[in-house]
Amino acid sequence: MACALILYVAFPTRTYYWDGVLFSLNIESVARGDASAAMLIHPNHLLFSGFGYLLYRGAAACGLAMRAIAVLQVFDMLASAAAAGLVYAIAKRVTQSAGAALACGVLFAFGATWWKFSTDADAYIPTVLLLLLTIWFAIQQPPRLVAAGACHTAAMLFHQLAIFTYAAIVTAILLDRRRSPGKRVSICAAYVCGTSLCVGAAYWICYLQADHAAYPTLRRFIASYASDSGFTRSFAELFTMYLASYGKLFAGGKLSLIREFFSPLTVTAFVVCAAALGFSVRQWRAVAKPEQADRRALAILWAWLIPCAIFLALWDPGSAFHKLFAWPAIALLIGAYAASRRERPWIGLAIGLAAWNFGAYIYPHAHASADPVLTLARRMDGEMPKNATVYYAAFSPDDWYLDYFAPGRKWVRLAGAPAKEPFCAETTALVALAPTEQPAARWELVNSQHNIRVECFSGAR
Repeated sequence: MACALILYVAFPTRTYYWDGVLFSLNIESVARGDASAAMLIHPNHLLFSGFGYLLYRGAAACGLAMRAIAVLQVFDMLASAAAAGLVYAIAKRVTQSAGAALACGVLFAFGATWWKFSTDADAYIPTVLLLLLTIWFAIQQPPRLVAAGACHTAAMLFHQLAIFTYAAIVTAILLDRRRSPGKRVSICAAYVCGTSLCVGAAYWICYLQADHAAYPTLRRFIASYASDSGFTRSFAELFTMYLASYGKLFAGGKLSLIREFFSPLTVTAFVVCAAALGFSVRQWRAVAKPEQADRRALAILWAWLIPCAIFLALWDPGSAFHKLFAWPAIALLIGAYAASRRERPWIGLAIGLAAWNFGAYIYPHAHASADPVLTLARRMDGEMPKNATVYYAAFSPDDWYLDYFAPGRKWVRLAGAPAKEPFCAETTALVALAPTEQPAARWELVNSQHNIRVECFSGAR
């Protein structure tokens, strides 16, 4: 959708998710020759960094002086706009209603979490685009399974969570009544075996290049996950964090950020929000139309949503961004069951939600000053010597930010006392070194979310 792409490009996020910063840091390190290509391999999103590397080198070959994070952001914006167009096309096919499809497309494109990540540098957006293509091919009559399998395989190589779309494809095949039940089962088996063998072969090849000290077996490589993620620890999490994370898919914003970045654009967005919601309320009195949804397509959408929702209830329940894999199915099911019966109210509601998200969430996060770590990194970039060596004991996500946005410095793992020359140390290295001399320069960000200290010294003690 052209309108979505224009807004994405005009207001890219400046509060980056740490995954995208690490992708970009690794891509540029490999491009400079400072690291091997194996650094681009990650089991959770196996080939995404490698694909990003090709995009980065391609942009450079075209004469575009862009950093890797900007290249990935532009790609995500284009992928998101294409995904919104696919949601519209699928919704129109499912509901037989252009109005309901418009409501679905607007809701999907401008949902808070999706919109924010659409302007970031992450693997979620292109993976979901590939999954939408998979579903588009699967709902055809007859299903276009070769095309669906190719897109699904690519999606799983971009992010592991794409595996939960298997249930939707199997459902599409089983509901294809043109074939006998036995033939359908055979096709399901062929689809699952063919795609899983392709993915398995790719994982095996990449595992041969991976760090076997960190991943001693292929199983450990495939099943690894971030240290800040984990499985649900109590039922209370399901009724608090889990449900709240779905709310974040629809709407976002913090009062503190609204106050800090309040502007005429914010006022305009809130006025549009109020007007759209008022329009929606007035239109709600109209008589609802009978539901006309495609039953086979509905079953496919439910089969897409339910396995993903169950898994994400058990694993990392508070994460909103992992729910992006369920977001298209949620938006499409809302279109099928609600928007198709009351088109105008849902169009108004979707526009109102989009306006709110812009004023309360997207516009504030389009400012670099909304991210304190980025602000610190930029200050360090202006004050720290360009040839500085920064020692660390553990390379944390905050360090990724500092390394990437204050480029040119050499970051080195601490293996003993630094050489007797000027050096800098970040938080974990400072704890290990316990220096007694006063630093020549210091930068810090210490609050409830961050504990960052970087100090530079004239010589080792």
